[in-house]
Amino acid sequence: MTTGHAELLKRLLPPVAYDSQAPNISVELQADGKALDAAKGSADAILAEADPRTTYYLLPDWERELGLPDPCVGPLPTIAQRRDAVATKAHMKGGQSIPFFIGLAASLGYTITITEFKHHTVDSDMDTPLYSEEWRFAWQINASLQTIRDMTVDSGVDEPMRSWGNQILECAMGRFRPSHSTLLFSYT
Repeated sequence: MTTGHAELLKRLLPPVAYDSQAPNISVELQADGKALDAAKGSADAILAEADPRTTYYLLPDWERELGLPDPCVGPLPTIAQRRDAVATKAHMKGGQSIPFFIGLAASLGYTITITEFKHHTVDSDMDTPLYSEEWRFAWQINASLQTIRDMTVDSGVDEPMRSWGNQILECAMGRFRPSHSTLLFSYT
């Protein structure tokens, strides 16, 4: 059977100088064609590894380059979580807005809302809580008490079928919060 590159190499031979059907040339073209096919296959595999969302073999290299695992979280238990952490950090633009923190939590598998506190002024409604001036630097993340993450098709066979907890959320939000702010967590 003729490989893809072997056929291309046959077409590149000068038509009069070489007989592409000669036994020695044909064997040489087959060998070179197989080598080029293997090289193309490797190049395709490297291309897949270049994307942090699909990497497998280069996952440790991606993690090393991006400073992962996160020191306050420690090693993540599943390949899918590690891959998500790499993709999140590689594409992260940062920010201090509510949509940024909601998106960061979502990328880690959490659904949250954020409450901001405004200090009480003479223009505030009568039913507005009495917060002092310092409360304008406080904000609260509201999340479910236990977030459950289930195994996916990208999970390895040695990974748990289900994991839960909110330590990753608290760590990530604490690392990226504005330094002048006070972060609170409310779980329901």
